[in-house]
Amino acid sequence: MINAIIIDDELDCVKSLEQDLIKYCPNVKVVALCEGAKSGIKAINKFKPNVIFLDVEMPIIDGFELLEMVSGFDFEVIFTTAYDHFALRALKISAIDYLLKPIEPENLINAVNKVLAKKEQLGNRDQIQFLLQHLKDNDNNKVNRIILSTMDGLNFVSLDDINYCSSDGAYSNIHLTNGNKLMISRSLRYLEQILCDFHFFRVHKSFIVNLKLIKKFSRVDGGLLIMTDGASLKVSRNKRDELLSLF
Repeated sequence: MINAIIIDDELDCVKSLEQDLIKYCPNVKVVALCEGAKSGIKAINKFKPNVIFLDVEMPIIDGFELLEMVSGFDFEVIFTTAYDHFALRALKISAIDYLLKPIEPENLINAVNKVLAKKEQLGNRDQIQFLLQHLKDNDNNKVNRIILSTMDGLNFVSLDDINYCSSDGAYSNIHLTNGNKLMISRSLRYLEQILCDFHFFRVHKSFIVNLKLIKKFSRVDGGLLIMTDGASLKVSRNKRDELLSLF
């Protein structure tokens, strides 16, 4: 059982999330419902939760500022937001989970399962500090690594060390420049939303490539990319012109 606090400036959202947790996540005990950051800070100090469900956009003190004020405590953070903008993508890069309102039950269950999986893999305090620094770096366009959650734990990976990503059904494989491969339980579309803000491009429904590591473009079979590690990757016809325009 994990103890949770819900913090959101909209009372309807707080109550709705509580009911969803009761219905779909019986391993979560909601110990406090907080309408806004100030009451949320008090509840964190009082209950010392395992996880907080935290709204991003709140008046006076937003979700990021709240974390800076309570970062001495150990807890996981799952952000909730109705806004899919650049800050949301920054949250994805840091591997702290988020839920986009209206919250889908499947996404809620997956987020809670991640909290359970991460509980003993990484010190929560270090994770939160990394998130905050990552967001600050993002503001300065200096993001250079992401966290990838695999069955073995959390992997801190430099963007430049990712050669390409390939689809494997509901999973994705991240092929690294050192020859290693990481599998994550996320679709390639998820990685596209993260990586393609940087030096990556989705060349095919099955591949995202690091533009810095393309060695050659071949017109064979309608278009093939040869990567620096020798991998040969198919390029979709409808992606070919856009890809070539990037060089």
